[in-house]
Amino acid sequence: MNPRQAFRTFIKYQLENGEGLSELRLNKEDIEKFLYGVEDDMLFYSKLDELLKEYIEDYGENYGIELS
Repeated sequence: MNPRQAFRTFIKYQLENGEGLSELRLNKEDIEKFLYGVEDDMLFYSKLDELLKEYIEDYGENYGIELS
């Protein structure tokens, strides 16, 4: 699977199964629009990067990550 397809599969899974996201009631067409729009959206990646960084800083120890 190429990286773009893997990304779309992961995000699609999250959009379809995310507990908080279910409140949005996205239909399949909306999900497809989002998937193809977001994969080249640098703001999305910037926000995702921030989220991952903060999560690792806050909870990394739970996974054996020790930041110095």
